[in-house]
Amino acid sequence: MKTKQATLYRIVFILLWILPALLMGSSTGNDLQNVSEISTYLTSQALNGSGGGWIVFYSGRDGNNEIYLMNADGSSQTRLTHHPASDVCPAARSDGRIVFLSDRTGRSEIYAMEIDGSDLIQLTDSPGDKEHPAWSNDGRLIYFIKDFQTRTEMWVMNANGTNLTQLSSSLARDERPIPSPDGLHLLFMSNRFGNYEMMVMDSDGTHVRRLTDSPDHKIFPVWSHDGTRIAYSVNNLRLRTAVIHTVNADMTNDRALTPTGGRNENPAWSSDGSRIVFQSERDGNFEIYSMNSDGSDPKRLTVNAYWDGWASWVSFVLPSD
Repeated sequence: MKTKQATLYRIVFILLWILPALLMGSSTGNDLQNVSEISTYLTSQALNGSGGGWIVFYSGRDGNNEIYLMNADGSSQTRLTHHPASDVCPAARSDGRIVFLSDRTGRSEIYAMEIDGSDLIQLTDSPGDKEHPAWSNDGRLIYFIKDFQTRTEMWVMNANGTNLTQLSSSLARDERPIPSPDGLHLLFMSNRFGNYEMMVMDSDGTHVRRLTDSPDHKIFPVWSHDGTRIAYSVNNLRLRTAVIHTVNADMTNDRALTPTGGRNENPAWSSDGSRIVFQSERDGNFEIYSMNSDGSDPKRLTVNAYWDGWASWVSFVLPSD
């Protein structure tokens, strides 16, 4: 019952966002008359070759860090959280449920809410700051790290915060675990070898393998939704530059997508793989941009004097019940 209620809230909220499109469709004789048609419309917006969907991110524009939602073109930027604590690092599930970090209890813990900011619940409460939450592709699991400053641990739990399971334990910093679309592997960044490199392991924490080996830091790696490519950022601390790259999952055909000046970080794929959203300080401070997956057609999505970043694509898909 709770799942159906939550789904209804999501539908109502999303309808408010697509109402102009619905009205436009009506004026041309293409009315959307039932939930099935609405679902088809929403899916088409996510798969129409232009990225589509929505983007969730965090910003300090209103005095402290809060979670926001916007259309994929940067329009209709809407604040979702309202709390004096710092709310950061959102990640969205395909049905619109969002996990994020907040220090409202004095320590960074994981929270979840609906796409309109309702049904807010705290999922974790244990030693160590929680960081980098990420959904499994089926939405049943949440991967994250516990940060003990000099080292981190990677963990996984059920979507409701139960059954916490530790996946890694090292003296290094293993960060940003991202599950593969098939759920079999975890992509992450680690400084086990000195600088940050991309690594992968089985989803149960076994068979850890190193993917890259070069002087610069490889940070924020993320799978494409079909699992064939990885986007990441190459960070040169000496020059204070970061360049976004894509590479095939087998580490072939590595390509730089952004200019070498400034820092371009934290890429995230659209569900159809056509666009990549990222944060960049190319215009003075960190703002959110998107570009085609080959690096062409860069567009600035946010414009203000405060930090905007950690963008995650939302491609709303109704559950099958």
